[in-house]
Amino acid sequence: MTRRIRIESIEIVAHCHATENPEKVKQAIVNILPPELRGRARIVEQRLTGYFRNPITRLVLVLHRDEAAETLKHILSRLPEHDRRYLLLSLDQRYDRKSNKLFLRLDKQEAYLGNLVLSEGSDTVRVSVSFSIARSAEDVRSLLEALLGESARASGSASTDKGG
Repeated sequence: MTRRIRIESIEIVAHCHATENPEKVKQAIVNILPPELRGRARIVEQRLTGYFRNPITRLVLVLHRDEAAETLKHILSRLPEHDRRYLLLSLDQRYDRKSNKLFLRLDKQEAYLGNLVLSEGSDTVRVSVSFSIARSAEDVRSLLEALLGESARASGSASTDKGG
Protein backbone atom coordinates (compact mmCIF):
# COMPACT_ATOMS: atom_id res chain seq x y z
CA MET A 1 0.00 0.00 0.00
CA THR A 2 1.51 3.33 -1.05
CA ARG A 3 1.00 6.53 0.88
CA ARG A 4 -0.08 9.58 -1.03
CA ILE A 5 1.86 12.64 0.02
CA ARG A 6 0.02 15.95 -0.02
CA ILE A 7 1.22 19.51 0.20
CA GLU A 8 -0.58 21.14 3.13
CA SER A 9 0.89 24.63 3.06
CA ILE A 10 3.71 26.87 1.98
CA GLU A 11 5.07 29.71 4.08
CA ILE A 12 7.14 32.32 2.26
CA VAL A 13 9.14 34.66 4.52
CA ALA A 14 11.50 37.54 3.82
CA HIS A 15 13.08 40.09 6.12
CA CYS A 16 13.10 43.73 5.09
CA HIS A 17 15.90 45.72 6.70
CA ALA A 18 15.86 49.49 7.24
CA THR A 19 18.04 49.98 4.16
CA GLU A 20 15.61 48.10 1.89
CA ASN A 21 12.47 49.24 0.13
CA PRO A 22 9.55 47.23 1.61
CA GLU A 23 7.62 47.34 -1.67
CA LYS A 24 10.54 45.76 -3.51
CA VAL A 25 10.84 42.99 -0.93
CA LYS A 26 7.09 42.37 -1.20
CA GLN A 27 7.49 42.22 -4.98
CA ALA A 28 10.22 39.60 -4.57
CA ILE A 29 7.73 37.46 -2.63
CA VAL A 30 4.94 38.01 -5.15
CA ASN A 31 7.27 37.10 -8.04
CA ILE A 32 7.67 33.63 -6.52
CA LEU A 33 3.96 32.92 -6.96
CA PRO A 34 2.25 31.62 -10.09
CA PRO A 35 0.82 34.58 -12.07
CA GLU A 36 -2.79 33.60 -11.30
CA LEU A 37 -2.17 33.91 -7.53
CA ARG A 38 -0.24 37.18 -7.52
CA GLY A 39 -3.25 39.48 -7.32
CA ARG A 40 -4.61 37.63 -4.28
CA ALA A 41 -1.38 37.56 -2.26
CA ARG A 42 -1.93 38.70 1.33
CA ILE A 43 1.43 39.47 2.88
CA VAL A 44 1.42 39.99 6.64
CA GLU A 45 3.95 42.43 8.12
CA GLN A 46 5.52 41.89 11.53
CA ARG A 47 7.69 44.61 13.06
CA LEU A 48 10.83 43.35 14.77
CA THR A 49 13.90 44.88 16.34
CA GLY A 50 17.36 43.59 15.43
CA TYR A 51 20.24 42.91 17.78
CA PHE A 52 21.54 46.47 17.36
CA ARG A 53 18.02 47.92 17.78
CA ASN A 54 17.63 48.28 14.03
CA PRO A 55 14.08 47.96 12.68
CA ILE A 56 13.32 44.82 10.68
CA THR A 57 10.03 44.01 9.01
CA ARG A 58 9.24 40.32 8.63
CA LEU A 59 7.02 39.72 5.60
CA VAL A 60 5.03 36.47 5.63
CA LEU A 61 2.76 34.88 3.04
CA VAL A 62 1.02 31.57 3.76
CA LEU A 63 -0.80 29.48 1.16
CA HIS A 64 -2.76 26.28 1.74
CA ARG A 65 -3.59 23.11 -0.17
CA ASP A 66 -4.21 23.73 -3.89
CA GLU A 67 -2.59 27.18 -3.89
CA ALA A 68 0.42 25.75 -2.04
CA ALA A 69 0.72 22.85 -4.49
CA GLU A 70 0.49 25.19 -7.48
CA THR A 71 3.12 27.45 -5.96
CA LEU A 72 5.56 24.59 -5.38
CA LYS A 73 5.04 23.39 -8.97
CA HIS A 74 5.66 26.94 -10.18
CA ILE A 75 8.85 27.32 -8.13
CA LEU A 76 10.23 24.01 -9.38
CA SER A 77 9.39 24.86 -12.98
CA ARG A 78 11.21 28.19 -12.74
CA LEU A 79 14.42 26.89 -11.15
CA PRO A 80 17.41 26.51 -13.47
CA GLU A 81 18.29 22.89 -14.29
CA HIS A 82 21.42 22.93 -12.08
CA ASP A 83 19.32 24.12 -9.10
CA ARG A 84 16.79 21.34 -9.71
CA ARG A 85 19.57 18.76 -9.57
CA TYR A 86 21.09 20.43 -6.50
CA LEU A 87 17.70 20.42 -4.76
CA LEU A 88 17.43 16.65 -5.15
CA LEU A 89 21.07 16.11 -4.16
CA SER A 90 20.69 18.26 -1.03
CA LEU A 91 17.26 16.95 -0.04
CA ASP A 92 18.57 15.30 3.13
CA GLN A 93 19.67 18.73 4.40
CA ARG A 94 16.47 20.47 3.25
CA TYR A 95 13.82 18.08 4.56
CA ASP A 96 13.14 17.84 8.30
CA ARG A 97 11.32 14.63 9.20
CA LYS A 98 10.20 15.87 12.64
CA SER A 99 8.43 18.96 11.32
CA ASN A 100 7.59 17.23 8.01
CA LYS A 101 8.80 20.30 6.11
CA LEU A 102 10.98 21.02 3.11
CA PHE A 103 13.06 24.21 3.30
CA LEU A 104 14.25 26.26 0.34
CA ARG A 105 16.05 29.57 0.21
CA LEU A 106 15.69 31.71 -2.89
CA ASP A 107 17.91 34.66 -3.73
CA LYS A 108 15.90 37.77 -2.78
CA GLN A 109 17.45 40.08 -5.40
CA GLU A 110 16.93 37.53 -8.17
CA ALA A 111 13.33 36.96 -7.06
CA TYR A 112 12.71 40.70 -7.28
CA LEU A 113 14.00 40.56 -10.87
CA GLY A 114 11.67 37.65 -11.62
CA ASN A 115 14.27 34.86 -11.50
CA LEU A 116 14.04 31.96 -9.07
CA VAL A 117 17.47 30.77 -7.95
CA LEU A 118 18.41 28.67 -4.92
CA SER A 119 20.74 30.45 -2.50
CA GLU A 120 22.76 29.55 0.55
CA GLY A 121 23.32 33.20 1.48
CA SER A 122 21.66 35.36 4.10
CA ASP A 123 19.72 37.73 1.80
CA THR A 124 17.05 35.23 0.88
CA VAL A 125 13.36 34.54 0.71
CA ARG A 126 12.71 31.45 2.79
CA VAL A 127 10.16 28.93 1.56
CA SER A 128 8.85 26.22 3.92
CA VAL A 129 6.69 23.48 2.41
CA SER A 130 4.58 21.45 4.88
CA PHE A 131 3.39 17.98 3.94
CA SER A 132 0.65 15.72 5.21
CA ILE A 133 1.07 11.99 5.71
CA ALA A 134 4.65 11.56 4.50
CA ARG A 135 7.38 11.38 7.06
CA SER A 136 10.30 10.31 4.93
CA ALA A 137 12.73 12.05 2.63
CA GLU A 138 12.03 9.35 0.04
CA ASP A 139 8.31 10.27 -0.08
CA VAL A 140 9.27 13.91 -0.57
CA ARG A 141 11.91 12.97 -3.15
CA SER A 142 9.32 10.97 -5.12
CA LEU A 143 6.92 13.92 -5.09
CA LEU A 144 9.61 16.40 -6.16
CA GLU A 145 10.80 14.10 -8.95
CA ALA A 146 7.22 13.78 -10.20
CA LEU A 147 6.71 17.56 -10.09
CA LEU A 148 10.09 18.17 -11.75
CA GLY A 149 9.14 15.67 -14.45
CA GLU A 150 5.86 17.51 -15.03
CA SER A 151 7.63 20.86 -15.30
CA ALA A 152 10.30 19.41 -17.62
CA ARG A 153 7.61 18.01 -19.91
CA ALA A 154 5.71 21.31 -19.85
CA SER A 155 8.81 23.39 -20.62
CA GLY A 156 10.03 20.84 -23.17
CA SER A 157 6.85 21.14 -25.18
CA ALA A 158 7.15 24.92 -25.12
CA SER A 159 10.82 25.06 -26.14
CA THR A 160 12.36 24.45 -29.52
CA ASP A 161 14.39 21.33 -30.25
CA LYS A 162 17.89 21.98 -31.60
CA GLY A 163 18.37 18.70 -33.45
CA GLY A 164 15.22 18.50 -35.59
